[in-house]
Amino acid sequence: MPDFWHRHGFEWMAGLSERETEQVLSRTTSHECARGEIVFAPASSPRSVFLLEKGLVRIFRLSKQGTEATLGYVRPGEVFGELQAISDRARESFAQAISPSLVWRIPIPDLRRLIGTIPHFALRIAEQMEKRFKRIESRVEGLALRDLRSRICLILLELAEDFGREADSELLIDLPLSQHDLATLVGASRQSVNECLRDLREARQIAYRKRRIALLDPAELRRQADRQTGMTR
Repeated sequence: MPDFWHRHGFEWMAGLSERETEQVLSRTTSHECARGEIVFAPASSPRSVFLLEKGLVRIFRLSKQGTEATLGYVRPGEVFGELQAISDRARESFAQAISPSLVWRIPIPDLRRLIGTIPHFALRIAEQMEKRFKRIESRVEGLALRDLRSRICLILLELAEDFGREADSELLIDLPLSQHDLATLVGASRQSVNECLRDLREARQIAYRKRRIALLDPAELRRQADRQTGMTR
């Protein structure tokens, strides 16, 4: 029992005692999510937080006009929907499985108890939340201060940091990104994103590898990402 969380990829929960693990498991359920399935939707009084064992989940919001804004992606081993475990705020985001995913659901009272009694557990939750907020803060700053090309370069570098792997001297973003997905990340139209990606491909700074984007010249992308112009497209 003590190594249960290791076996399922939740190393940061492996510090729980056998008794604590049994208590959590007695209230936890797992669910196989198909690609495109909504894991959770906005709710005034959410009851659960979620752990991703395998697959990929996208967190996004919808405007009143139906426009999507992607806030980020959840990797296996991460918790999501966790903000409601430390506040009484309503849940305003959607979570959607981007690939077939196995998700665990933990009641909020149980997660709050763990946060309040296990320092190791609370620290990992705080570290994860800090990283996500920094990503969102960077994206909001980019919308205000960067032109579209530098925003796209910035988001490609961020995604490479989170999901990148070396492959044949390239930095491959191991994430199935469409032009629509990138448009929801950088706050631009799909057509504008398409034009910018075409320019980056022609400049041999990126390439496509079976629905994956490979960074061919990360240093040049970083230079462009750091060029703040105050323009928007």
